Amino acid sequence: MKKLVLFFLATIMCGALVGCGTGKTENVSGEAVSSVETTETVETTETAETEKTDQTDEQITLTVGVPSTAPALPVLRMMDANTLGDSVTIELDIWDEPETLIAMVQDGDHDFFAFPLTVVAKLYNKGIDVRLMNVNTWGITYFMTSDPEFNDWSDLKGKTVYVPLQSSPPDALTQYFLSEAGLTVGEDVTIIYASTSEVATMLASGEAEYATLLNPQVTKVLMENENVRIAYSFEEEWQRVNNTDTKIPNAGFGTTQTFIDQNPELTAEFQKAYEEATEWVNENPGEAGALAEKYLGVKAALIEKAMPTMGLSYQSAVDSSEELGMFYNLLNGFNPEMIGGKIPDEAMYYEAK
Repeated sequence: MKKLVLFFLATIMCGALVGCGTGKTENVSGEAVSSVETTETVETTETAETEKTDQTDEQITLTVGVPSTAPALPVLRMMDANTLGDSVTIELDIWDEPETLIAMVQDGDHDFFAFPLTVVAKLYNKGIDVRLMNVNTWGITYFMTSDPEFNDWSDLKGKTVYVPLQSSPPDALTQYFLSEAGLTVGEDVTIIYASTSEVATMLASGEAEYATLLNPQVTKVLMENENVRIAYSFEEEWQRVNNTDTKIPNAGFGTTQTFIDQNPELTAEFQKAYEEATEWVNENPGEAGALAEKYLGVKAALIEKAMPTMGLSYQSAVDSSEELGMFYNLLNGFNPEMIGGKIPDEAMYYEAK
C-alpha cells in the first residue's frame, strides 16, 4: 500500500488559539520502494534466470495547515529530523485566521491541520468530515493590560478589548468571562479583532490598553513594554468557572475521515511521530526555538523563553474527552453557534484501529 506523509506552528501563537503570518516551508524525506522480482524461463538445458527490476523512489508530499504558534513546533521537529522517512515531504501552509483554515479544509489540497477547538467542532457539526486527532495546546491564553487601575472584568465597561482569531477559543472565552461579569459585548464592551501579531504590536506600543493574547506573544509584549502586565490567566479563570483543576484545551491536530480511510497507517504514524516530537520540543527549547526561526521567522530566543508557558502538551483526542466535554458544554450553554449549534459527538475524535 502506498504511504502518504504527514503534517503540523497560532498564534501562538494566534488566536484560537494562536497568532500568525503567511508563508510556506517544506522538507524532504524518503523511504525505499521494494524491488520487484520477475523470473524468466528459457526453453533450453540452461537453468532459469532471475531478473530484478528496480522501481524508482516515489516522493509523497503532505501539506499541513498551521499557525505560526505552538502547535507547529512539533511539526518542525518532524521535518528537521526526517521522522517520516526520506520519501516524505512535509509542506507547511500558514494560516493567520480561521477563515483561511476553513478554506484549506474545503479545498481538498491539504492533509493535516492545526485546529482551534471551536473551529473543528463547528466544521464537524456542519457536516464536514473532519476528525480531531489530539489536543496539543493547553492554557496559553492571558488577558493583558497597561491600565494600573484594572482589577476585575467588570472594569471593562465602556472599554475596547482587542482579541485575536475571531471565533477561536480565546475569543469565545473572552466573551464568556465578560458575560460572567455582567457585560454584554457590543453594548457594554467593544471587541476589535486582529491577528495575534497585530494585537501584540498594538499592546506593546500602547495603542491597545486591553487585550487577550496567547503565548509566545505574551512573553514578547512583556519584554517590550514594562507597563503591560498579565491581569488574568484564562487557565485560572477556566478552573474558577468550572470549579475544577482540569486544564483548558485550546487547539489540536486533525485531518479528514477521507484521508484516514485512504491512509490509515500513515495517519497512525503521524499521530505517534507528533507525540514524540512534542516531547522533544519541551525537552529542547533552545533547539526548538532555532527551528522556529529557521522555518517560521519567529525569534529563537523568544520561543526558548516562552516555552515554559506555551502550554504545549500532547494528549490524544480520546484521552482528552473529559476536558473537551467540559469545554464544549460551557460554550454550548453560552452561545451554541460558537461550536456549530451543538456539542460534537465523540465520533469526531480519531482513534487508530
